[in-house]
Amino acid sequence: MPDFQFTIIDTAIHYWPLLLSGFWVTLKLAAIITVVTTIVGTVLALIKLSNFKFASFLVTAYVEIIRGTPPLLQLFIVFYTAPTIGIVLDAEIAAIVALGGYGSAFTCEIVRAGLLGVPVGQVEAGRSLGMRGPSLYRWVILPQAFRLIVPPMTSQVILNLKGTSLALTITVGELMFRAYEGANNTFRPGDFYILAGVLYLCISIPLSRLAKRFELENLAAGASPKAGKSRFVLPRARQRSTNLTSTSE
Repeated sequence: MPDFQFTIIDTAIHYWPLLLSGFWVTLKLAAIITVVTTIVGTVLALIKLSNFKFASFLVTAYVEIIRGTPPLLQLFIVFYTAPTIGIVLDAEIAAIVALGGYGSAFTCEIVRAGLLGVPVGQVEAGRSLGMRGPSLYRWVILPQAFRLIVPPMTSQVILNLKGTSLALTITVGELMFRAYEGANNTFRPGDFYILAGVLYLCISIPLSRLAKRFELENLAAGASPKAGKSRFVLPRARQRSTNLTSTSE
């Protein structure tokens, strides 16, 4: 029986084009899904925090349903069930829609938590300088929320990367699909799956280190979700303060 160490090296040498072709598809899917989740998740978070109660309720329901069901189930609904009502999608597009929708629900909560983590005093300071609406968001809220959002968003990117492996089930030619294909053709499942794992780690480990670095920088800067009350509860806080002042008088 050949030594396992030499067989896996032999597999890597002879089948690296197959694995790399799948790896590039994985990276492409992960990048597109991350863009989709960032844009859609941010919009959902702003709607959820808005004063439009019905829209906020719909977003809340969407987030709870998506986060409460498996992504594989959502992928199957998009790819296999949608055609029954006339919506036929290519396998890659279906994966982007399903996994992008799944990640958007989590990104929505990440962005919402970041916005709620901006201290109310900072918002008051911006308003005292005459900032309103977009300028207040641009110069005060978003820069501080960004520091809170980036570490969990980096983790979400890693989850998006690993989530692309589910596309194997609908025959998208990503990394796991190519590893599965090679394992079936050569009867070396251990070699191919270990090599696939190494390629995943080549991306996920640097991203994990990056997330850790952002977390340490936030701690050093004193950025914490507990740093103060959110601007979104500011009107109520003002009202309570006014009521207490009136009562004491």
